[in-house]
Amino acid sequence: MNDLREFAASSNGDRWFLGTDAITRQPFVLHRGNAPSGGHETRTSVDGFLRQQTFGPEREALFAMLDNEGGENQSKATDGEKTPSLKIAEEYLRLGGRRRAKVDDNIVSTRQWDDEPAEASEFWRKHVEPMDDKQRSEVEIHLRSMSDD
Repeated sequence: MNDLREFAASSNGDRWFLGTDAITRQPFVLHRGNAPSGGHETRTSVDGFLRQQTFGPEREALFAMLDNEGGENQSKATDGEKTPSLKIAEEYLRLGGRRRAKVDDNIVSTRQWDDEPAEASEFWRKHVEPMDDKQRSEVEIHLRSMSDD
């Protein structure tokens, strides 16, 4: 675990790191508890972490790190490096989609208050609504959060 990059620390000594699994090459979040609580470590997928950390500063810090790394690596990234769920979310947003992700008790859903272009609505209806719950939540997690304002 030499590639751990700290992205958040709490006032009580808990620390959060972003890492990449050496075998699967999948990113993960490592939470290291403070010494007085035993210093236990918990490893979670990035998507899982983003779903469970609804409004905490750790979630925002991870988003900031991911955004920064995305910008630094954007010129090197190819379309093939994007997950299918990210590609779908980006296309929906490109079409003017206005749904917002709502994460509550680890359940991801969307809310929409404003009208959106017919093209975006149709895209959502055809490509996202037919998905099973897990696939749909993977797309929804890439949308702007209701708490982003």
